[in-house]
Amino acid sequence: MYIMPFHPRLDADGQGAARVQGLFDSLKASPEKVREQILLAADVVFANDGYAGTTVQGIAVQAGLPKSNVLYHFKSKDKLYARVLERIAVPYLKACSAFSAEDEPLQALARHLRAMIRLFRDEPHAAKVFMVELREGAPRLPSQYADQWRDQASISVGCLGRWIERGLLAPMHPHFLLLSIWSMAQSSVSLGWQMSGISQPSVAAIDHEAAIETATRLILRGLIPVEQLAHLPAA
Repeated sequence: MYIMPFHPRLDADGQGAARVQGLFDSLKASPEKVREQILLAADVVFANDGYAGTTVQGIAVQAGLPKSNVLYHFKSKDKLYARVLERIAVPYLKACSAFSAEDEPLQALARHLRAMIRLFRDEPHAAKVFMVELREGAPRLPSQYADQWRDQASISVGCLGRWIERGLLAPMHPHFLLLSIWSMAQSSVSLGWQMSGISQPSVAAIDHEAAIETATRLILRGLIPVEQLAHLPAA
């Protein structure tokens, strides 16, 4: 049987030569390394284009591999997306783990902020994919992760409410307080997408420690009860 040889110049999207080189490289790499290469590419494409706008072909181009290689390892876009979510779900759930009533409130909230911002620093694309999934109601997130996330959030809201009732935090609605903490953690880093319009050119250039310090000061100063706030030194 005659098989027509692949010719890069006949490749419709102009990426043929890169994928031929990627194919040669993948033949020398272990299956685990190839899968990791594909997953890292999927993180980027899903983060930039969203689930609906992403194609297996687009992930293949980002990975520098033929589409057939991507499908060999992951079978479909749905399976790739599920794997991206599963990889980030555990560290995300750990970063936003539930508060404990025994915690000192301001210290616990500061740890929460730091953990989330550092996750976005370490996994900017996958974290963005996960946040979009949660925003849309987690329709494709495996149920065990979605249930754990909801349970943790419920426990945290209850704990915040008890701290507020005891006068350990300034009075406010605990649900909106938790959402504000999460939003501050996410927007202070901006994942490189928003910051590029202000001053920072890329995710790598963001000063994450400065983001942590700024977010922590803004959130925590607003949570200190009025009677304690009066004794604080001027910022």
